[in-house]
Amino acid sequence: MSMGLVRPADLARWAFWVPFRSLVDPRTPALLHAMRGGWRLQYSAAGEDRELMADEYRRWFGDTLTERGIAQTVQDAYRKSWRVHLEELTLSKLTPDTVDQWVELRGADRLDTALEEGRGVILVYPHAGPVMLMIAALAHKGYRYVQYAARGLAPPEIAANNPDLLAHNPLREAVRTAREAHENSLNVEYLTEDAPVRTLHRRLADNQIVGLAFDGRIGSSWAPMPFLNRTALLSPGPWKLACSTGAVVLPVFGHTPDDGPACIEIGEPIPAQDDWTSTAAAALSQQERWLRQHPEEYGLWLLHTRLRSGIDDHPLFTDTAPANDQRYRRWMPDE
Repeated sequence: MSMGLVRPADLARWAFWVPFRSLVDPRTPALLHAMRGGWRLQYSAAGEDRELMADEYRRWFGDTLTERGIAQTVQDAYRKSWRVHLEELTLSKLTPDTVDQWVELRGADRLDTALEEGRGVILVYPHAGPVMLMIAALAHKGYRYVQYAARGLAPPEIAANNPDLLAHNPLREAVRTAREAHENSLNVEYLTEDAPVRTLHRRLADNQIVGLAFDGRIGSSWAPMPFLNRTALLSPGPWKLACSTGAVVLPVFGHTPDDGPACIEIGEPIPAQDDWTSTAAAALSQQERWLRQHPEEYGLWLLHTRLRSGIDDHPLFTDTAPANDQRYRRWMPDE
């Protein structure tokens, strides 16, 4: 396997996720609080990416958000994501006694009520806010949680075809190894796309919680759905899983208030329905309300997917597919 060049950004990420992490103690948060202003360096180094993110917000909000408002939201997106990354450094060191200092579960009674149905719960959330802290809070509070997501670096063949974004190098591999090691310290089961679907069925039948990012880019099929005033290609997997198992769908969203710990909002349960599209519409409606309240929490994922919009046949939003790449149309009805 060929290796990509080591760039200054790779060195910075390695220093952040590997040696610096050893200095962090969740019992004494002063160090992380003092470093919150570091977002300005990341923002300054972002260069043209800031304009790409701004364009994503324009496509979302149209003329309902002024250019000044868009610029402020872009700044806030870098500020919030920097804080999320800082606080993720505590992940492997959190305990049941310290986790509440860093993350608050709002609406945990709704999760308990959903579990009382006995058919499992499918927790659906976007790539926004403090997702890993959410998982840590659930684990330390004794919930049986299964995380379904892609892990590791991009497959070698995809990385080779997209070297600027995805090429492997020793520092990127070290960062990924370190991050997954800390994630593995939680009492959580991780399943990747290689796991048989029947494994998810079994976990739900055992009344466990399965966590899925509804905007993830792994899957075998995609469906166009209205989302954030655009057409998104989203996997029908979470919603079909709910319909086939009878599991309750529970929308969840994380955000980072300027004061106090990160917050995880647990929404109203959505009972299993016969029609997966109705289940999806109900969950996405709730997620859009949260995202409109906290658009800055979604900026880095909007940028991430925009930069990768030409990699495969399912860009997150169809309006950002390269003009000379119409592969996404295979998922569009009647096309």
